[in-house]
Amino acid sequence: MQMGDGQVIVRRSFLRGAGLAATAFSLSSFSIRSAFGQTDTRTTARIAYSAPGLSYAGIFLATEAGIWGKNGVNLDLRQVQGGPLTMVALTNKEADFGGIAAIDAVIGWEKGIKTLTVAAFTGSLTLQFIARNDWMSRVGVSPTSSLSDKLNAFKGARIGASTIGGGPAQYTRHLVRSVGIDPERDMKILAVGFAASRMAALRANQVDVVAGDLPESDQVELEGFGKLFLNCAKEVPIFREFPYTVLLTTSEFADRYPDVVRRVAQSVGQANDLFHTNVGQAMDIVRKQFPAVDPRALESALRRDKDNFPRGARMSHEMWRNNVKIAQDLKLITTNVPADEGVLWTNKFLG
Repeated sequence: MQMGDGQVIVRRSFLRGAGLAATAFSLSSFSIRSAFGQTDTRTTARIAYSAPGLSYAGIFLATEAGIWGKNGVNLDLRQVQGGPLTMVALTNKEADFGGIAAIDAVIGWEKGIKTLTVAAFTGSLTLQFIARNDWMSRVGVSPTSSLSDKLNAFKGARIGASTIGGGPAQYTRHLVRSVGIDPERDMKILAVGFAASRMAALRANQVDVVAGDLPESDQVELEGFGKLFLNCAKEVPIFREFPYTVLLTTSEFADRYPDVVRRVAQSVGQANDLFHTNVGQAMDIVRKQFPAVDPRALESALRRDKDNFPRGARMSHEMWRNNVKIAQDLKLITTNVPADEGVLWTNKFLG
C-alpha cells in the first residue's frame, strides 16, 4: 500500500499461531521495485507488533506523516496476537523488530533471549481501569476516590482483561496485592478480548471493570455507562516512569545493521514528537486509523495523556528499573535482570 510521499511501502499481514511462515526478505538494505516499477535501494524494516491500539501510535503516525519515507525506510508491518508470538517472529528472524510490552522483553532476557530495546512507544503504563457507573455506586467509590480506596474496591469485582495471563492482568494482580487482596481468591479476572470486545463486555454488564487502553474510557464516558476509574500513568507512582510498549530488535541484528536500527528508532521518536509539537496533526492521523471511535473520545484521550508518549522515544534507567522491579514482584523473573543502559535497552540509536 502506497503511503505519504508515495515512497513508503507498507504491507500488513496477520500471523496466525506459533508456526509463522518464514519470509524471503534480506535482513539488510536491499533493492526492491517501487509501486512505479523503479528500483528502490532504501531499507525495508519488518516490524511485528503485539496488539492494536494507541499504545503503538508511533507506527501509524510515522506512516501517515511520511516519516518512514523521509528516513529511508520501507515498512513491512504485521500484527500478531500477543507478546509471545511477537518474540517468536523476532527470534525466528521472521521480523527484524518487535513492538511489544517491555515486561515481555525482561522475561525473555532471563530466558536467554537477548533482545535490545531501541525506542519506547510509551514511557508510562497507559493501562486504565474503566468502571461501570452502577458498580461504582454500589461499592461506594468514584474516580475521585483515593488510590487505596479504588484498589480495595476491586475485592469481589469482575475485572475484564484482554487475556488472563497478559500484561494488563498481571499489572492488575500486582496492584491489588499491594492492598492485601488475593487476586486468585478475592476477585475474578476474566478474558474479554481487545478494545471493542472489552467495551462490549462492560456495556453488557459481563464485568464490573475493564483493564483497557486509550481511548476506551473516553468512548465509554461518551456512551454514558461508565467512567475512567483509575489511570495508572498518573495515579500509581511506579507506573509514571515505566516503559510500557517498546520497539526492540535482537542484539545480533543491532550489531550487524546499526544504520537500519537508527533509521527505524528515530522514525518512532519523530512520530512520538508529533504529540508534543503538532497534536492537531497527530489527532487527525489517529482519527483515520481508528474511524470507528468517536473523534471526541480520541481528542480527549490524547490531550489528557499525550505525555505518555516520550519525546524522541527516549528511555531512562528509572523506567527500566521500575520495569524489572514489577517483573520481580510478579515473580515473572527470579534474577536481577540488568536495568542499566547498553544491555537490555539503549538510546544510542535515537541521536
